[in-house]
Amino acid sequence: MALYGVALLPLAEKLKRAVPEVAVPWFADDVATVGNLSDCALALEFLCEVGPQYGYYPEPEKTHVICTEREEAEAQWAFLERDLVVTPSRGERYLGGFVGSKREKEEWVKKKVEVWEKGVNILAGIAKRFPQTAFAGVAMSLQHEWQYVARTVPGIGHLFAPVERAIRNNFLPTLLGEDSITGEMRELLAQGVKQAGLGIRNPVDCAEACYDTSKKCCEKLAEAIVAGTEFNLAEHKAHVRSTGQFAKNMRVCDEESLVSVRGRDKGLMEKHRLMRACSAGIWLTCFPNRLNGTAISAEEFRDNLRLRYNLKPLGMPEFCDGCGKRLTVEHALACKCGGLVHIRHDDVAQEFGYLCGLATKPSRVTYEPLINHSRGGVTATNQAAANTNPGTATGARGGGNEEVPTAEDERADPTHAPYVLANENRGDIVVDGFWKPGRRCIFDVRLTDTECRTTRNQEPGKVLDKCEKLKKEKHLAPCLAMRRDFTPLVYSVDGMAGRETKQAERRVASLLAHKWKKEYSEMVGYVRARMALAVVRSNSLLMRGSRRKRSQRPLIDEGAAMLGWQTWRERY
Repeated sequence: MALYGVALLPLAEKLKRAVPEVAVPWFADDVATVGNLSDCALALEFLCEVGPQYGYYPEPEKTHVICTEREEAEAQWAFLERDLVVTPSRGERYLGGFVGSKREKEEWVKKKVEVWEKGVNILAGIAKRFPQTAFAGVAMSLQHEWQYVARTVPGIGHLFAPVERAIRNNFLPTLLGEDSITGEMRELLAQGVKQAGLGIRNPVDCAEACYDTSKKCCEKLAEAIVAGTEFNLAEHKAHVRSTGQFAKNMRVCDEESLVSVRGRDKGLMEKHRLMRACSAGIWLTCFPNRLNGTAISAEEFRDNLRLRYNLKPLGMPEFCDGCGKRLTVEHALACKCGGLVHIRHDDVAQEFGYLCGLATKPSRVTYEPLINHSRGGVTATNQAAANTNPGTATGARGGGNEEVPTAEDERADPTHAPYVLANENRGDIVVDGFWKPGRRCIFDVRLTDTECRTTRNQEPGKVLDKCEKLKKEKHLAPCLAMRRDFTPLVYSVDGMAGRETKQAERRVASLLAHKWKKEYSEMVGYVRARMALAVVRSNSLLMRGSRRKRSQRPLIDEGAAMLGWQTWRERY
C-alpha cells in the first residue's frame, strides 16, 4: 500500500498542476476533490485519461458526488458533459469518517452505534465467566472504534448514548459483580488506570474533546492541502506530538482533581486507597496471554477488581478455618495459619527470580541464600555451645583445634561478628551480575498490607519506604561485609511497589530489552505487569484457600504396630 502510494506521486503532482483550483487529498489510491462542480469534473476526466499510464484506473460509476438536493441536477450535467456517469449523494463514508449532510451523518452513525451496543452486551455476557478477557475486549479494542469515529466526525456525542447505557447498566455491573453502579462510580471508572479508573471512557462525554484534539493535530496538514503549499512532515509530527501531549495533560489534570476531591470528601482511608489505586493498576493494562504469563482466573480478576474499589469479594467465608476468627479482608491477607502468606511470599520471589533468569541466565539465579557466612566452619550451633562452655572447639576443617570467639569476645571485638554465623538469616533470591558484573545481589521479599490497623493512617508510599528501610537495616551490612549487594523487594498486597523495588524492576527490564532487542518502555511494562499479577494472584488464595492443618500419618516402623493402627481406625 505504501509503495503504491509513492508510485502515484507523479500522477498527483500532474493533477495538481492541471487543475490547481481544487484541493485534492490523496490516501494511497483513494482520492477526493473539493471545489466547484466543473473543476471536480475536469479533475476526474484528467485521472481517467492520464491515470492508466501510472497503473491507476478510475471508475466513474463508483464515484460519489456529495452535494445538496438543489445542486444534484447541475452536478449530473457537469459530469455528463465530459461523458462521466457519477452517483450524486447526500453523504458517504470517507476514510473511516463521514462526509455529507447532518441527517445522513446521523443515520450512518446510528447504524454503527447499534453494532457497538450489541458488541458491548455480548462482552457483558462473556464477562460472567471470563472477566479479564471481556475487559480487555472493551478497553483495548472496541472503545477505540467509536473513539476513532468521534475524532473524525463532529457533533455526534449525543448519538453514543445507547453505547454508554450498555456500558453502565450491563457491562460494568457484570464485570464488578454488582447489580448496578452509581453515577459517581461511573465517573471514577471512566478515568485512566493511573488515576484510579479502568480506562473505559464515557463516549458521550469524550466525543467533543476527541474531535477538537484531532482537528488541532491536523492543522498543518489541512493548511498544506487547502493552500497547495509544500507539506513539512517533520513540522507536522512535532505539532501532532505537542498538541496530543497538551490534550493528555489537560485530561490528566482534570482526573487528578476529581481523585483529590473524592479523597478529601470521603476521608483519609479513601484518600489512601485512591493513592494505591493510582499506583497499583498496571495489571489491568496487560492483555491476557497464557504464553506471556499475564492471564489470571475469573475469580482472581474479580476479587482484586472489587478490592481496588473497596468492595468486599463475593462469596467470602464468614469465619477463618485456621484460627476461627471472623474472616474480614484484613484478616485474610494477614492470617499466618495454614502457611498461605508464605505461599504468597514464595510466589512473588519465584516470579522475580524467573524474570531475572530470563534477563540473564537461569544458572545465575539461586534461591534462599545465606546472608551470614561462617569462618573456619563455625556454625550457629557451635557458637551456642562455645558460649555455654567457653574454651576451644574442634574446627570442621583441618581436624585441628580452633579458637571459637565467645559472645563476650564478639561484643568486645565487633570485627568477629561478620565472620561468625550468629544467625541463619536467608534472603529469597541471589542473582549473579545483577547491578555490576561479577558481583552478586541478594533480594529479600516483603509484602505488607498498607491498610492494616497499624499503618492505615499513613501514606502507602511512606509505609513501603519504611519497610525497605527496616530490611536494609537488618541485612545490608552483613551483605556488604561479604562483598554482596542487597536490594529489598517490597510490595503492598494490591501490587504497589516500593522505591527500590521499582529500580530493580527497571534493571530487569533493561537487561531484557538488551537481550530480546525490544523497546525499554515495553519491557518495563512487561516486568511490572508480571510482578503485579504475581502479587494480586495470591489474594484470592488468601481469602478463599484452606488453612486447616493436614492430618499427619504416624511414623510406624513395625508390622504389628501398623496392624494395630489399622484395627484402631476401623474400630473408631
